[in-house]
Amino acid sequence: MEKIKKHFKNNFAIYTVLLVCLSVILVTLFVTHEDNEEVQVAKVDTKYFEVVTLQEALKLFEQDDPVYLVAGLETCSATIGYVPYLQIAEAKFGFPVYYLELSSIDESQIDDLNKFIDKLDIDYELQGEKGKFGDFIQTTPSTIIIKNKKQVFGYYGSMNTTTIETLARKYGLIINEN
Repeated sequence: MEKIKKHFKNNFAIYTVLLVCLSVILVTLFVTHEDNEEVQVAKVDTKYFEVVTLQEALKLFEQDDPVYLVAGLETCSATIGYVPYLQIAEAKFGFPVYYLELSSIDESQIDDLNKFIDKLDIDYELQGEKGKFGDFIQTTPSTIIIKNKKQVFGYYGSMNTTTIETLARKYGLIINEN
């Protein structure tokens, strides 16, 4: 028995390393990892917006009252960053923000998409390229103000609450004062 104690005492470090290695091997064998774990991707928070389809967005051009329409992509970081400013302006000044999710448009809606793009007819320059606002629709977020059945303002990119307020006042979107 003395020989065994002396052996373990002299080889303690080796047995400790072996025990740790065995533990690591057992943990890797018996702990399962989900290969199909979904990666959480940030998405546009539209709960305070009037979410519209492409057909409903086209109908917004049939009214005289001013409309604040944002077209975006649900995973676009610029659109996601724009949302809090829109939510603050919407709550503070009482006008609805309509939101069109561009990724929801499929091949069967090409004719309606072309009609929508044709209605976005104000002159616009983006990164040195000139054209009609609708020519750049793949750029998000896009802010479109519609009044008297036509586009009266358009901007690609995010804006802060003060800029949104200025535009809303200019185009008659603010319906109450706080």
